Amino acid sequence: MSRKILLTLVLLLSGLSGISYEILYGRILGGILGDQFAVSSAVLITFLLGIGLGARFAHRLWRRLWMIEALIGIYGIAFVWSQDAIEHLLYNGMGFLPSLAGPILVGTLLLLLPTLLLGCSVPLFAGYLGRMNEGPMFSRVYAIYNFGAAATALLIEFWLIRQFGITGTVMVFGLVNLLAATLLYFVARPIALVPPGAAEASHTPRNHLFALILVSIASAIFQLFMVKIAELMFGPFRESFAFVLAIILFGIALGSFLVKRLNVGFGKLMLANVVGLLLFIVLYRDLLFVYADLYEKAVEHGMAILFLKGGILALLMGIPAVTFGATIPALLNSRREVARESGHLLYICSLANVAGFLLMALVLHQYLDYGVQLLVIAALVTAALLAFHFDEIRQWRGYRLPLAAAVVLLSTAGWQHWKWDEDLLYLSYTSFHSAKDMEDDRKSFNFPEKFKGYQDVFSINWSNGNPYFFINGYISIPMNNPSEKTVGTLGPMFSPQTKQALVLGLGSGATASAVGLLFDHTDVVEINPVVRDNQFRMKQWNFDIEHNPRVTIVVDDGIHYIQSVDKSYDMILNTVTSPLYFSSSKLYTVDFFDKIKRRLNPDGIYLTWMDSRIGSEGARIILNSLRQRFAHCSILFVKSGYYLLVASDKPVKLQHPDLV
Repeated sequence: MSRKILLTLVLLLSGLSGISYEILYGRILGGILGDQFAVSSAVLITFLLGIGLGARFAHRLWRRLWMIEALIGIYGIAFVWSQDAIEHLLYNGMGFLPSLAGPILVGTLLLLLPTLLLGCSVPLFAGYLGRMNEGPMFSRVYAIYNFGAAATALLIEFWLIRQFGITGTVMVFGLVNLLAATLLYFVARPIALVPPGAAEASHTPRNHLFALILVSIASAIFQLFMVKIAELMFGPFRESFAFVLAIILFGIALGSFLVKRLNVGFGKLMLANVVGLLLFIVLYRDLLFVYADLYEKAVEHGMAILFLKGGILALLMGIPAVTFGATIPALLNSRREVARESGHLLYICSLANVAGFLLMALVLHQYLDYGVQLLVIAALVTAALLAFHFDEIRQWRGYRLPLAAAVVLLSTAGWQHWKWDEDLLYLSYTSFHSAKDMEDDRKSFNFPEKFKGYQDVFSINWSNGNPYFFINGYISIPMNNPSEKTVGTLGPMFSPQTKQALVLGLGSGATASAVGLLFDHTDVVEINPVVRDNQFRMKQWNFDIEHNPRVTIVVDDGIHYIQSVDKSYDMILNTVTSPLYFSSSKLYTVDFFDKIKRRLNPDGIYLTWMDSRIGSEGARIILNSLRQRFAHCSILFVKSGYYLLVASDKPVKLQHPDLV
């Protein structure tokens, strides 16, 4: 096998492992600190900045690519082996800082080294292969690396974690990096010994850099936009995020390939991008109907439903994903050695991605409808195209592409104003499981009250006179249904003492409010600030819980609260959404039950719920996990498909039959 083919194989291995650490480190820290916006934001920003800085200075580590790959793998393996120590450090390392500030700072410092190392990979591989190929190689390297990353995004979600768990999956990718390092040491040593000369550096025009900044901001906004759209369409599942991430990465790979193969310029890419955003607005309603119409057939054929979801998303976001992904290859000069130049552009792109993320979270998502957010993205792309051709436009030439983009932008604005159906996104994701249900629910539901936070969407939906609690694509049973209050009263009836209670998950407040009426004091933990801020809108269904003097509402993740509070409870009730959903599954693990027991009084009880959607295998896993940590467990039937589990180290029995 030739040296060039071996080095390409190593590049693919590096791509396979690279994105895995962003996903897996985020999951590990989320399992320790919780999935609050502050934690997930810190992880994302650290990766973007670290990778950007690593790319910026990668050329200075020209001879050390093999060592960089080795250190990435060694750090990953050491990270998972040291999780207990890391957890202790996160909660005790900077106790003088308030609330989450200390743990987030420690977590950021822990992630800084691996992110810097990861950022070095693409520029150095581009430089190495450029030496061997005697020609421009960045587009090819970028395509192969991101193709591997896209495959990893799917493998992690749909196979690796299910087979090996998070710890085992990190170990797998750590070994992949060590294999890549070993091959690099022997295959690329002659190249590594001859560093690039100063002549490699080249000047990128300022208007081109400004165009890159604008389009990178737009790209970051688009990625976050698509994550929310996927959640609203398919539900707040991790697989929804995995599909979006994989398509974005495949888009980078395909866009890089097209730039190399067809020599597509930056201007044409941006025009195609704006056209793709227009097609998104035009087609999204029809594609949702196609998805709903095919869902019932696809779900009966196993993997077919995954291909259906992936296909619908690819049709919606494919053109923008490909054209956003091709921007750096299109801007990069056609040079043989590009370690310095590509690193500089990747660095600028990463900084602009951070700006785009902050703009989306702090401004756009909170204050603009999703259709208007698409217009903002299209406007930024059009502005990038204008900036790129600025010098030519000043001389009254090269204006055709910007003019065409402006026409498409105006068409997009018109279509968004007259045809975009924002309310369609506020149906439950289950409404899209049947074309008839989708059409009927769209006619019957009213959406007078919608509220958005940094990343969460909340509304009170009305149908046939009944109010429904909607959050991130999930819709509850009617808030005037007695079931939630029944759950809130059953716990106190089984609790030996009724002094101190903890409820995880506020939601509509129906369950927590019932507990708050029956215990001397109740702490309620809610992860979503937008839900906490709008409790007064649901006071007719939750006994006006926020004005109950015996109830304290805390905005936090249950994991972090349990770890950081110094308090014991007679009863802890978990009411968060099903473990099928994005951030809820960590509250159904043996590790979490250990943490729960440390906060229970000796005769205290723990209650959690499950529904029929988890299936018999899911129920078996939850029951076995509870049995490993509690001596006694009982199941209460609340209503069809809705069960309440009561666990304790003391026999579970009805203590206060006349309490309610």
